[in-house]
Amino acid sequence: MKTTLHGLMVLCLVLLISCQKTEDDSFSTDNLTDVTAMPVSPGSWYVTLFSDDGDIETSSFYNYQFVFKADGTLTANKGANEIIGSWKKISDSGKTKLIFTFTFGYPFSELNEDWEIELQNQESIHLKHVSGGNGGTDLLQFGRLPIVTPGNDVTISAPSGSWKVSSYVDKGRDRTNYFTGFGFLFNTNNTVNVTTSSGNVSGTWKLTQDSGKTKMILQFPATARLDELNDDWEVISQSDSVIQLKNVSGGNGGISTLSFSK
Repeated sequence: MKTTLHGLMVLCLVLLISCQKTEDDSFSTDNLTDVTAMPVSPGSWYVTLFSDDGDIETSSFYNYQFVFKADGTLTANKGANEIIGSWKKISDSGKTKLIFTFTFGYPFSELNEDWEIELQNQESIHLKHVSGGNGGTDLLQFGRLPIVTPGNDVTISAPSGSWKVSSYVDKGRDRTNYFTGFGFLFNTNNTVNVTTSSGNVSGTWKLTQDSGKTKMILQFPATARLDELNDDWEVISQSDSVIQLKNVSGGNGGISTLSFSK
């Protein structure tokens, strides 16, 4: 009787372990979840930044108007020229990603990747792809307005009027809310007056050329997190209402992006 009871207990234990292993294996092999039910905001989008492992190639998509359709179709129109591809929004290992597929060829084939979403709202989409081969990082950003300068070399003038931080992504972490309600006034004497909820803060700014790149250097005191912006920022694009900046960390190669808008 004891032998029979012991045998039954061992059999049940084996069955229990087998069931748990099957359930665990099933979960680990299916890590992608379609989340297309959370669509990209409708309307027209423009590529405002495309950085291919540090090389700025935004001009490849100059004036192309992108539309994300609910059926998964992605169109890019420029005059009578229409490029048709597809898009899908997924969850992969806890990260939300956009997958683009174009069969047209260069430059649209450059977008055929799974792009991690760093920032997404009604006005901006910031994406990042890290290559599995050499670890290179590509950046892709969409905005509601096309870039003003089609070339890769950007020469900007002194910003005028009041500005706000519309996007700040620090090495993949969205920290735009650090500067919610802040107003930035760039003065011609290279000072910056910042209005915050707790008072006014003064800093400095200047434009410089470094290895053929136009950069904006910002310097603030350690007040209201403004020292987060203390760096030399490569100017990606500038219009009357938007300034887009990028910084590549010299330590670990992490990439941060900063956008001002009126």
